[in-house]
Amino acid sequence: MNHDETLARLIREAADQVQPTHALDAIRRRTVTAPKESAMSIARTWILGGLGGAVATAAVIGGVYFVTTNGNDDGTPGPLSSPTQSVTPAPSETPSATVTPPASQAFTVPVYWPGQTPAGMRLFREFTHAEGETKLEAAIKTAVLEAPDDPDYTALWRTAGAADCSAELTGDTVTINVDAEPDPSEHARLHDGSSLPDDQRAIAIEQLIYTAQAAVGKGRIPVQFLLDGKHTDTLLGVPVSEPLANAPVLDTLSHVNLSTPSEGQVITGGTINVTGVANSFEANVVLRLQRYEGNYIAFQGPVTAEGWMGEKLFPFSTSIDISKVTPGKYILMAMTDDPSGGAEGPGAFTDTKVITIK
Repeated sequence: MNHDETLARLIREAADQVQPTHALDAIRRRTVTAPKESAMSIARTWILGGLGGAVATAAVIGGVYFVTTNGNDDGTPGPLSSPTQSVTPAPSETPSATVTPPASQAFTVPVYWPGQTPAGMRLFREFTHAEGETKLEAAIKTAVLEAPDDPDYTALWRTAGAADCSAELTGDTVTINVDAEPDPSEHARLHDGSSLPDDQRAIAIEQLIYTAQAAVGKGRIPVQFLLDGKHTDTLLGVPVSEPLANAPVLDTLSHVNLSTPSEGQVITGGTINVTGVANSFEANVVLRLQRYEGNYIAFQGPVTAEGWMGEKLFPFSTSIDISKVTPGKYILMAMTDDPSGGAEGPGAFTDTKVITIK
C-alpha cells in the first residue's frame, strides 16, 4: 500500500467515527383525525387456550402526532450504536476535489413492523441485519422494501406501492423519502393510501417514525416525509406536510415484545436466554414454551419487567432451563397479565417466536 492509499484509509476510518450531536428544537403541534379501528385479530391464537390475563386498557392507534416533545426516550431499547458515515477522499493526483458516495455497510438495525393485537394493529420491533450507507438508511430501506422475519408481522409499504426510499438525518430532523414507480397512478396510490385499509395507513407512517428514531438513537426526534423527492400534503392519506412526532407509545406499540430469541433461532445447550420489553399489570409477564405441533407445554412461568407505570415499555429478562426438554420445534410466547380477564380492556397482548431446540 502506497502513501496515498494509507492516508485515504486513515481519513475514512476517522470519518466513520463522526456522529451528529444537534439538540431538538421545539416544533409546533397539530393533530390528525384518527382512522377507524380494525377488527380484533391475534396471530397464533391457537396456543392461547388456558392462559388468563391481559393488560391495562389501551386505545388503538389513533393517528400521527405533530412534534411537541423535547426528544425524550420512551425507555425501550434503542439501536446498538449511532449511525455513521464514511467519506472516501479523492486521490491526490486528481486535479479537482471529488467526493465519492459512502460505501454500503452492514449493520444490525432495529425495525418496527405492524402486527395484530387485541387492541388492533400495533408495532413490534425486530433486530435484523441490513446494508446501507448509514444505519438509518439501512433500517428504513428494510422497513419499506423488505419483509419481517416473523410471519406474524406485516410489510405494509410494499402493499401500498412503495418502489424505493431513502433517509437521512439533517440537523435535528430525519427526512424520509418514499418513491413510487414512474407511473402517475402509482404516485396517487402512495399519496392517498388507496391500497391500504383505513386502519393501516396511520400505523404504516408510525412504523417509519419509530424505526427512524430507534436507528438514530437520539430520542424522539421529528420526521419529515417526502413523496418522490418532494414535499407532499399527505402520504398514504395521512397529513405529512410538517415534521411529525411519534404517537404515544402505549397507543402505538404492542404492550409486549420479545427481543431474544429471534424468529427461527436454533437453540443449543441447556438454556434459553429470553429478553424483551413490556408494560403489563404490576410488571408481570407470562412466558410459555409449547411444542409447535400439539399442545404439550414444556415450560410456563412468570418474569418481572423493570416497571409498569408510565408511558413506556420496560425491559425484562430471564433464563429457561431446557436441559430436559425433548429436542424439536417449539413456540415461545410472552403475554401480558390482565387481572380483569379482558372485562375492562382489550385482552392480553402476546408475542411469539418459533424456535428449534437441539
